[in-house]
Amino acid sequence: MPIEQLFLTLRARWRVVASVFALTAAAALIGSLLMPREYVATAEILADVDAPEPISGSYGPSYPQQTQMFMATLADVILSDRVVDKVITDLKLAEDKDALALWRKDTGGKLTAKEYFAQGLRKHLEVRPTRESSVVQLRYTAASPQFAAQAANSFVQGFIATQVELRSENAKSNVAFFDASTQKLRENLEKAETRLSHYQLENGILNAGERYDAELTRLNELANQLTLAQAQRLDTSARAQQSPSLQGTAPDVVQSPIIQRLRTELAHAEAHLRDVSIRVGNNHPEHQRAVAEVRSLKRQIAAETKQVVRDVDAANQVNLEREKELHAEFDVQKAKVLAMTSKRDELNVLQKDVESAQRAYDVAKQRLSTNSLASQINHTNVTLLAEARPPSRHAKPKIRLNTVIGAFLGLLLGLASAVVWEYFEPRLRSPGQAAQVLGLLILGSMPQNRPPLTASLRTALRLT
Repeated sequence: MPIEQLFLTLRARWRVVASVFALTAAAALIGSLLMPREYVATAEILADVDAPEPISGSYGPSYPQQTQMFMATLADVILSDRVVDKVITDLKLAEDKDALALWRKDTGGKLTAKEYFAQGLRKHLEVRPTRESSVVQLRYTAASPQFAAQAANSFVQGFIATQVELRSENAKSNVAFFDASTQKLRENLEKAETRLSHYQLENGILNAGERYDAELTRLNELANQLTLAQAQRLDTSARAQQSPSLQGTAPDVVQSPIIQRLRTELAHAEAHLRDVSIRVGNNHPEHQRAVAEVRSLKRQIAAETKQVVRDVDAANQVNLEREKELHAEFDVQKAKVLAMTSKRDELNVLQKDVESAQRAYDVAKQRLSTNSLASQINHTNVTLLAEARPPSRHAKPKIRLNTVIGAFLGLLLGLASAVVWEYFEPRLRSPGQAAQVLGLLILGSMPQNRPPLTASLRTALRLT
């Protein structure tokens, strides 16, 4: 349809356009006024994601993905059966006659009252976590502003109570487990200590470390003494073997001070004998005395040499006996140390059993204490930031918006109605349209005594 013909059609059928526009706008307005009022009450909670645990001091999720998971879990917990049951109890819906009558009417008894109320509460609650903060909004929609606010606040209180219960119940179950474990570990510790005490009493071990160190020191001393005795025995044995064959040239003989003195005296006596032999004859008494003195000194040297050899043999025998005694003592001490080493190893095993049992008992006791404290905590990292209040204005229906939308749709429907009507009941609106439809040449036209098109449109607008 040409633009000129369209405007001519709309000018001719403006009453249709105006009527449809007015009816549609009025229907939208009346429908909005007749729609039931819905009120939205909003409560806000703050979930301190980064707050440390009050007992352990560990911090919450540190990565954005973990924070998002935490917030999603928080929303799921708010809509869980446990929280909804608390809300039903707090609102006393099971005791409300109107609510029970509505339940019977809507379900016919197919659902339990609790299931019906839970579905209704979840349907009208919107949990809206904010993307850039830890604030969560709980928006509840109801026909009554007071009930909307009360339901939103009940969800907040129920959620906080559930958080506390979940933490305390988990801690209480852990307390029961660690209490039983602590008792069992204490019994194991006592048994380990008893085995250690019995072993110490049976083996006479009071202070294993000091006694073992003392015995080991004694073994080392005996080893040193045995080494020294063996060296001395080897020395005296060599000297004892040399003395009989070497006689006067043996080291012990040469080094003997008595023999050295006697040899000095013998040298003087022999020198005196040579001098006397020059001066007197062999039968001279002085010569005989000198000879007798030399012979006497030689006999003394021989006797003293034999005595030195006997002393060396005796020293060798003493050293042999000393070596045997030390060797026997060393063997006894070595066996004793080896036995103590074996006992010490067994004792160390028992002591490690005691230490291991003690560590396990201490850890379990610490965990028991930690969970006992955690079970008594009555707060969480969720805080009520803003309590829901009864809204002063309804959220739905939006009368202005609905009326504007209805008016816009009415205008479109009016224009469409005029065009459709013109299609089914066409009229000749202009000389050009007549020439086109009739296929004739227009010789002339008589002007209509009507206001121009723009004036007609202004008149129509004033009438609406």
